[in-house]
Amino acid sequence: MTFYLIIMAMAFFLDRLSKWWAGYFLAHNGTTQVNTLITLRETYNRGLAFGRLQGVGQFVGWLSIGVLALMFIYLMRLPREMWLLRLGLALIIGGAAGNLVDRVLVGAVLDFIETPWRVGIFNLADVAINAGMVVSLLGLYWQRPLPTSVTP
Repeated sequence: MTFYLIIMAMAFFLDRLSKWWAGYFLAHNGTTQVNTLITLRETYNRGLAFGRLQGVGQFVGWLSIGVLALMFIYLMRLPREMWLLRLGLALIIGGAAGNLVDRVLVGAVLDFIETPWRVGIFNLADVAINAGMVVSLLGLYWQRPLPTSVTP
C-alpha cells in the first residue's frame, strides 16, 4: 500500500509545484510558447473538465471530497493482484486532490498547458487523472479477479 500512497503524493506534489511555478512564471512573463507543441498560458477553470458548467466549482469541490474518500477506500480494499487498477486509482486520486486544493483555496483550477491538439488547456493534475483512467481501464480488462470456485 505504501507504493500507492507514494504515487498519490507524487502526483499531488508535482501538480502543486508545477502550478506554483506556472503562476509565478506566467505572472512575470505572460503567455510563452515553449516549442511548436506547448504554449504556457494562465487560465482559471471555474467549471468542470474542458470548462463545462462554469460556476459549479464550489459544489464540485464538496462532491470531490466524498468521491475521493470513496475511491481511496475502494483502493485499499482491492486485492494485491489488481495492481494496475490500484496504480490507476492512485494517479486519479493524487491528481484530483491537486485540483481540489485549487477549488478550495482559489475557487477555480489553474490550467496552463496548451497544445495544438483540441484538448483544451490543462495542468499536471489533469495528466495524472487521464493517465490514471487509462491505467485503470487496462487493469480492469487484463486483471480480472479469478472466480472463486465453490466445492459441493
